[in-house]
Amino acid sequence: MLPVIAWLVCLAAYLFASISFAWLVARAHGINLREHGSGNLGATNVGRVLGGRWFALVFAADVLKGLLPVLLMHYTLSLGQWPESAAGWWLTACAAAAVIGHIAPCWHGFRGGKAVATSLGVIIALSPLVAAAAAVAWCILWGLGVLLGLGRSGAVAPASVAAAITAAAMQWWWYGWSEGALPITLLVVVAAVLVVLRHRSNMRQFLRPSAST
Repeated sequence: MLPVIAWLVCLAAYLFASISFAWLVARAHGINLREHGSGNLGATNVGRVLGGRWFALVFAADVLKGLLPVLLMHYTLSLGQWPESAAGWWLTACAAAAVIGHIAPCWHGFRGGKAVATSLGVIIALSPLVAAAAAVAWCILWGLGVLLGLGRSGAVAPASVAAAITAAAMQWWWYGWSEGALPITLLVVVAAVLVVLRHRSNMRQFLRPSAST
Protein backbone atom coordinates (compact mmCIF):
# COMPACT_ATOMS: atom_id res chain seq x y z
CA MET A 1 0.00 0.00 0.00
CA LEU A 2 2.81 2.43 0.85
CA PRO A 3 4.31 2.37 -2.68
CA VAL A 4 0.90 3.36 -4.04
CA ILE A 5 0.74 6.26 -1.58
CA ALA A 6 4.28 7.29 -2.53
CA TRP A 7 3.32 7.37 -6.22
CA LEU A 8 0.27 9.45 -5.38
CA VAL A 9 2.49 11.89 -3.48
CA CYS A 10 4.70 12.20 -6.58
CA LEU A 11 1.64 12.89 -8.72
CA ALA A 12 0.40 15.45 -6.20
CA ALA A 13 3.86 17.07 -6.24
CA TYR A 14 3.65 17.52 -10.01
CA LEU A 15 0.08 18.85 -9.95
CA PHE A 16 0.80 21.26 -7.08
CA ALA A 17 3.99 22.55 -8.70
CA SER A 18 2.06 23.02 -11.95
CA ILE A 19 0.15 25.87 -10.31
CA SER A 20 1.85 29.02 -11.55
CA PHE A 21 1.70 31.59 -8.78
CA ALA A 22 3.36 34.02 -11.16
CA TRP A 23 0.43 33.67 -13.57
CA LEU A 24 -2.13 33.95 -10.75
CA VAL A 25 -0.56 37.09 -9.25
CA ALA A 26 -0.32 38.74 -12.65
CA ARG A 27 -3.93 37.85 -13.53
CA ALA A 28 -5.05 39.32 -10.19
CA HIS A 29 -3.57 42.58 -11.50
CA GLY A 30 -5.35 42.18 -14.84
CA ILE A 31 -2.12 41.24 -16.65
CA ASN A 32 -1.39 38.30 -18.93
CA LEU A 33 2.22 37.62 -17.97
CA ARG A 34 2.84 35.83 -21.29
CA GLU A 35 2.47 39.20 -23.00
CA HIS A 36 4.71 41.26 -20.71
CA GLY A 37 8.39 41.35 -19.88
CA SER A 38 10.12 38.16 -20.95
CA GLY A 39 6.81 36.28 -21.21
CA ASN A 40 8.11 33.77 -18.67
CA LEU A 41 5.88 32.47 -15.87
CA GLY A 42 8.41 33.03 -13.12
CA ALA A 43 9.15 35.23 -10.15
CA THR A 44 11.74 37.30 -12.02
CA ASN A 45 9.27 38.30 -14.70
CA VAL A 46 6.69 39.14 -12.03
CA GLY A 47 9.26 41.42 -10.40
CA ARG A 48 10.07 42.99 -13.75
CA VAL A 49 6.39 43.71 -14.45
CA LEU A 50 4.88 44.30 -11.00
CA GLY A 51 7.77 45.19 -8.72
CA GLY A 52 10.03 43.74 -6.05
CA ARG A 53 7.48 42.83 -3.38
CA TRP A 54 5.54 40.68 -5.83
CA PHE A 55 8.79 39.03 -6.92
CA ALA A 56 9.45 38.14 -3.26
CA LEU A 57 5.93 36.76 -2.81
CA VAL A 58 6.02 34.58 -5.93
CA PHE A 59 9.59 33.45 -5.23
CA ALA A 60 8.59 32.31 -1.74
CA ALA A 61 5.52 30.50 -3.10
CA ASP A 62 7.64 28.75 -5.73
CA VAL A 63 10.11 27.64 -3.06
CA LEU A 64 7.19 26.07 -1.17
CA LYS A 65 6.17 24.21 -4.34
CA GLY A 66 9.41 22.27 -4.02
CA LEU A 67 9.73 22.15 -0.25
CA LEU A 68 6.26 20.98 0.83
CA PRO A 69 5.92 17.92 -1.46
CA VAL A 70 9.33 16.59 -0.40
CA LEU A 71 8.43 17.07 3.27
CA LEU A 72 5.18 15.19 2.61
CA MET A 73 7.19 12.37 1.03
CA HIS A 74 9.46 12.35 4.09
CA TYR A 75 6.37 11.87 6.24
CA THR A 76 5.00 9.15 3.95
CA LEU A 77 8.26 7.22 4.11
CA SER A 78 8.28 7.49 7.90
CA LEU A 79 5.09 5.43 8.00
CA GLY A 80 6.86 2.25 6.87
CA GLN A 81 10.16 0.38 7.00
CA TRP A 82 11.99 1.69 3.94
CA PRO A 83 15.64 0.89 3.17
CA GLU A 84 17.77 4.04 3.03
CA SER A 85 18.53 3.56 -0.66
CA ALA A 86 14.85 3.13 -1.55
CA ALA A 87 13.86 6.17 0.51
CA GLY A 88 16.45 8.27 -1.32
CA TRP A 89 15.00 7.33 -4.69
CA TRP A 90 11.43 8.08 -3.58
CA LEU A 91 12.46 11.48 -2.26
CA THR A 92 14.29 12.17 -5.51
CA ALA A 93 11.29 11.12 -7.59
CA CYS A 94 9.03 13.46 -5.63
CA ALA A 95 11.50 16.33 -5.92
CA ALA A 96 11.88 15.73 -9.67
CA ALA A 97 8.09 15.74 -10.08
CA ALA A 98 7.92 19.15 -8.39
CA VAL A 99 10.66 20.63 -10.57
CA ILE A 100 9.08 19.23 -13.74
CA GLY A 101 5.70 20.58 -12.66
CA HIS A 102 7.12 24.10 -12.44
CA ILE A 103 8.94 23.84 -15.78
CA ALA A 104 6.13 22.06 -17.66
CA PRO A 105 2.87 22.86 -15.81
CA CYS A 106 -0.14 20.94 -17.02
CA TRP A 107 -2.44 23.83 -16.04
CA HIS A 108 -0.57 26.35 -18.21
CA GLY A 109 0.12 24.64 -21.52
CA PHE A 110 3.31 22.93 -20.28
CA ARG A 111 5.21 26.24 -20.49
CA GLY A 112 6.33 27.36 -17.07
CA GLY A 113 9.21 29.01 -15.28
CA LYS A 114 12.91 28.28 -15.00
CA ALA A 115 12.70 26.32 -11.73
CA VAL A 116 15.25 28.27 -9.70
CA ALA A 117 12.99 28.81 -6.68
CA THR A 118 11.35 25.37 -6.88
CA SER A 119 14.76 23.71 -7.16
CA LEU A 120 15.86 25.66 -4.11
CA GLY A 121 12.80 24.36 -2.26
CA VAL A 122 13.55 20.72 -2.97
CA ILE A 123 17.23 21.18 -2.08
CA ILE A 124 16.27 22.81 1.23
CA ALA A 125 14.28 19.66 2.02
CA LEU A 126 16.94 17.23 0.80
CA SER A 127 20.27 18.95 1.56
CA PRO A 128 19.88 22.06 3.74
CA LEU A 129 23.61 22.85 3.82
CA VAL A 130 23.79 22.73 0.04
CA ALA A 131 20.74 25.00 -0.18
CA ALA A 132 22.40 27.46 2.20
CA ALA A 133 25.58 27.52 0.10
CA ALA A 134 23.55 28.09 -3.08
CA ALA A 135 21.56 30.89 -1.42
CA VAL A 136 24.77 32.63 -0.33
CA ALA A 137 26.18 32.35 -3.85
CA TRP A 138 22.95 33.78 -5.29
CA CYS A 139 22.96 36.75 -2.90
CA ILE A 140 26.63 37.55 -3.55
CA LEU A 141 26.30 37.40 -7.34
CA TRP A 142 23.02 39.30 -7.32
CA GLY A 143 24.54 42.04 -5.19
CA LEU A 144 27.58 42.27 -7.44
CA GLY A 145 25.33 42.41 -10.49
CA VAL A 146 23.34 45.28 -9.03
CA LEU A 147 26.54 47.13 -8.13
CA LEU A 148 27.81 46.63 -11.69
CA GLY A 149 24.69 48.26 -13.08
CA LEU A 150 22.74 45.23 -14.29
CA GLY A 151 19.65 46.24 -12.34
CA ARG A 152 17.70 44.09 -9.91
CA SER A 153 16.06 41.90 -12.54
CA GLY A 154 19.10 41.83 -14.82
CA ALA A 155 21.28 40.45 -12.03
CA VAL A 156 18.97 37.49 -11.39
CA ALA A 157 20.18 35.32 -14.31
CA PRO A 158 23.92 35.29 -13.47
CA ALA A 159 23.06 34.89 -9.78
CA SER A 160 20.77 31.94 -10.53
CA VAL A 161 23.39 30.24 -12.71
CA ALA A 162 26.04 30.75 -10.01
CA ALA A 163 23.70 29.31 -7.37
CA ALA A 164 22.92 26.25 -9.52
CA ILE A 165 26.61 25.53 -10.14
CA THR A 166 27.37 26.04 -6.45
CA ALA A 167 24.62 23.62 -5.43
CA ALA A 168 25.85 20.90 -7.77
CA ALA A 169 29.48 21.37 -6.73
CA MET A 170 28.74 21.40 -3.00
CA GLN A 171 26.41 18.39 -3.18
CA TRP A 172 29.10 16.39 -4.95
CA TRP A 173 31.87 17.65 -2.66
CA TRP A 174 30.04 16.97 0.61
CA TYR A 175 28.03 13.85 -0.22
CA GLY A 176 29.49 12.39 -3.43
CA TRP A 177 28.09 9.35 -5.24
CA SER A 178 27.74 6.94 -2.34
CA GLU A 179 24.72 4.63 -2.43
CA GLY A 180 22.71 6.67 0.06
CA ALA A 181 23.52 10.03 -1.53
CA LEU A 182 23.48 8.95 -5.19
CA PRO A 183 19.83 9.77 -6.08
CA ILE A 184 19.92 13.17 -4.39
CA THR A 185 23.28 14.05 -5.94
CA LEU A 186 21.95 13.10 -9.37
CA LEU A 187 18.87 15.23 -8.83
CA VAL A 188 20.87 18.29 -7.73
CA VAL A 189 23.22 17.98 -10.70
CA VAL A 190 20.37 17.54 -13.20
CA ALA A 191 18.42 20.44 -11.66
CA ALA A 192 21.53 22.62 -11.91
CA VAL A 193 21.97 21.72 -15.57
CA LEU A 194 18.32 22.55 -16.25
CA VAL A 195 18.63 25.93 -14.54
CA VAL A 196 21.74 26.78 -16.56
CA LEU A 197 20.15 25.67 -19.83
CA ARG A 198 16.96 27.61 -19.20
CA HIS A 199 19.02 30.76 -18.62
CA ARG A 200 20.95 30.47 -21.90
CA SER A 201 19.31 33.47 -23.53
CA ASN A 202 19.74 35.60 -20.40
CA MET A 203 23.42 34.72 -20.18
CA ARG A 204 23.96 35.49 -23.87
CA GLN A 205 22.51 38.97 -23.29
CA PHE A 206 24.65 39.34 -20.17
CA LEU A 207 27.86 38.36 -21.98
CA ARG A 208 27.20 40.20 -25.26
CA PRO A 209 28.32 43.69 -24.11
CA SER A 210 31.64 42.38 -22.79
CA ALA A 211 32.15 40.33 -25.94
CA SER A 212 31.84 43.41 -28.11
CA THR A 213 34.37 45.46 -26.20
